[in-house]
Amino acid sequence: MSASIHDVAKRAGVSISTVSRVINHSAGVKESKTAAVLEAMEYYNYQPSQFGRGLVTGSSQIVGVYSPLPGGGMFQDGYMLECLRGIECALSKSQYSLLLIGEVNSFEKNEKAAPGFLDYVNQKKIDGLIVLSVPEKGAVTNALEAVMAQDFPVGYIGKRFSGCGNNVYAMYEEYMLDSIKRLHQQGHENIVLLTNEYRLQIHRMLIEKCKFLYPQIRISLLLLPDKFSADMLQETLAKQLLENHCTGLICEMMEFVPQLISILHYSGLEVPEDISVISVEHVKGRGEQIIPAVNAYYVPAMAMGETVADYVLEQLSTGRKEVRHRCFQPEYQIRESVKCLNI
Repeated sequence: MSASIHDVAKRAGVSISTVSRVINHSAGVKESKTAAVLEAMEYYNYQPSQFGRGLVTGSSQIVGVYSPLPGGGMFQDGYMLECLRGIECALSKSQYSLLLIGEVNSFEKNEKAAPGFLDYVNQKKIDGLIVLSVPEKGAVTNALEAVMAQDFPVGYIGKRFSGCGNNVYAMYEEYMLDSIKRLHQQGHENIVLLTNEYRLQIHRMLIEKCKFLYPQIRISLLLLPDKFSADMLQETLAKQLLENHCTGLICEMMEFVPQLISILHYSGLEVPEDISVISVEHVKGRGEQIIPAVNAYYVPAMAMGETVADYVLEQLSTGRKEVRHRCFQPEYQIRESVKCLNI
């Protein structure tokens, strides 16, 4: 069992408050007592809790990074991982540590549940907060607005929804609409958009916009469940593509595209001869490693993570209330997965 602050105080022959003052470099402690405390800490190899120090000093030297995706969802999403790489890169140049804050599986189903980051903010366990993705509305957005209104250093990745807080955005709606436009320009009028529960609402809104922008296009959604078998997806996907005579497919999850191409192949559909595919990559060139090379929007997630972390660190170091935001313009990579039907 590791030693506690009580063990250190007992060995040094001082009170717990004296140990705390030594740890936090407070004035008014005799040299002899300081030396005794340091000797006891070295004897026990005692490492003071950053959370505990935060309660005393008002600074934990920790920046929390929160994902609203439950059940370890941030580790299943290539975009989230690249954002984390960028955040870690920025924090590694500072005195701040990174703390991951996830959500429980029941969070999305419990309308009264508070987001996991609130306790960390209220109990001063973190000095700043970065949110990897912000839902359109709901408990996360409401709680985040309340925290930002208190001038707590916050950065979030997603569409700007408040006059407070630092944020970066990759113009998600714009490049998803552009992907539909590009398929339309190549002669594709029946398109399937793969989605999940997290993106379902925004994809429905995109379809409504397309009804006015491109009334001749028919767009259908295929909802991917959290857990599915390749056989189940193959049957569902092939049925929807064939019955609707679809020739275009948009799948923003690049990590899923190789499996998707394989499923299409076993269904008798080849890319791009039968189905044209557009995806999104968060590591530039990732789509080139797939056969055939996949047309994709390059979204620099690592740079976005590093930028929003820099904004939060700047606010922590200067104490300024001015907020910063930046839009990243994704680059469309033309490769081999889209066939022109206008010839």
